[in-house]
Amino acid sequence: MASKRDELQSHQFLVQRVTSALVRRETDPEHPPFRPPSMAAFGSIAIAVLVLAGFWVYGMVVPGGNKAWRAGDAVIVEKETGTRYVYLDGRLHPVLNYTSALLALGKHGNTRSVSRNSLVGAPRGPRIGIQDAPDALPAPGRLMSGAWSLCSRSASDSTGATVDRSVLMVGAEPPDGQVLGDEALLVQTPDSGDHHLIWRGYRHRIRQPDTVTVGLALRSAPRARVGMAVLDVLPAGDTIAPITVAGAGEPSTAVAARKDIRAGQLLVAETSAGVQHYLAETEVLRPITELQYHVQLGFKPTAAAYGGGEPVPVRLSLLDAAEARQLPAQDADPGAPPPLRPVIAGSGRDTAAICATYEPGVAVPRVRIDPRMPAEDPLSLTARRTTRGTPLADHVRVAPGFGALVEVMPGADAPAGTFVIVTDQGRAHPLENADVAEWLGYGGVRPVRVPAALVARLPQGSGLGHRAALSRG
Repeated sequence: MASKRDELQSHQFLVQRVTSALVRRETDPEHPPFRPPSMAAFGSIAIAVLVLAGFWVYGMVVPGGNKAWRAGDAVIVEKETGTRYVYLDGRLHPVLNYTSALLALGKHGNTRSVSRNSLVGAPRGPRIGIQDAPDALPAPGRLMSGAWSLCSRSASDSTGATVDRSVLMVGAEPPDGQVLGDEALLVQTPDSGDHHLIWRGYRHRIRQPDTVTVGLALRSAPRARVGMAVLDVLPAGDTIAPITVAGAGEPSTAVAARKDIRAGQLLVAETSAGVQHYLAETEVLRPITELQYHVQLGFKPTAAAYGGGEPVPVRLSLLDAAEARQLPAQDADPGAPPPLRPVIAGSGRDTAAICATYEPGVAVPRVRIDPRMPAEDPLSLTARRTTRGTPLADHVRVAPGFGALVEVMPGADAPAGTFVIVTDQGRAHPLENADVAEWLGYGGVRPVRVPAALVARLPQGSGLGHRAALSRG
């Protein structure tokens, strides 16, 4: 009787004959039907192993096959370590940062990732670069071209005393608040005690503030607290002060038909355009504004022209005014004080922020009271003063990943200025020339024009240029 093993072998033999009959049309061939494909598969595997072994041997003999980086037109980054190199004059130089690499190339090169083995054998040069040049630059599409704002706000220090903090916002303006317009701010600086009137973006220093505030009825007007960092960047307008008249109280010959006029007296003439005010001098009449008229009323020496009595205006007919010897009326320039006593604005809060916002290319800012300020970031705090003593903004805010390409305007009418790049680290790096902007990838970007006084409030970084980037780091 057949065993199980015999039955299995018989079944396998029967299956083999049936398979051979189907594949080879022969029930008992000399070779099994699937032996040739199996041999072919084994041969393919053997060939593949030999090819791979050949590549391995070649890699051991000639390490690193990528030589495209030798063109010298790219920033080379070693894959394994992230070390940056530039290939110059047949040598591979490590560089301190990405910006230095671009400046050393003298062109805007792409970044090329290369394996360590591909760099083996290349002659090495010294490490080069600029110590604090930016290691990350904003993309051209992330260069801000909007307005810049410098704000002053009050805060409490560790002792509880009130101090002024300035915040420079690059390419941004705080929302809300009240734009001054034709209203004015009466400011007394905490450090020096000086008084200023801010009107239409100009700061007008007030000399003899007791006289001026009495004459203009400003004793009870609200006063704003503004730090010097903000006050200093406002363009200086004409000073508001009383005019001292030589020989006050002596007869004036300015109006031939009037022998009663004394030097230092105030005269008014009714015209079709309104009331014209004059200040009498010994030989001429000086045209003055209504604001100056009221300042003179509060000036104590004016009383000497009235025999020590209360100053009152002297009426002057149109004929007398036309025949009088007068100084030429001064043209109203943008920096002139307001002709009339302005409405004094106030926020109602002593801690309200005051912001001066400069549109690109505009030298006179618009002033905003009590805007909504961002939360104070302790990491944005600057050194507050440069090594030369120049005051800096206490805080600098630049949106993360953004920056600004700036043309620094030394004056309102200057045709061109120097260029700086401002990164999100809040530092301004001067550019050696306009070509540097193209090397950094900003060839088609139009710089934003910003007054020099505002850029000076930024901490300054190292200058960026080709020769500086080639120096040993």
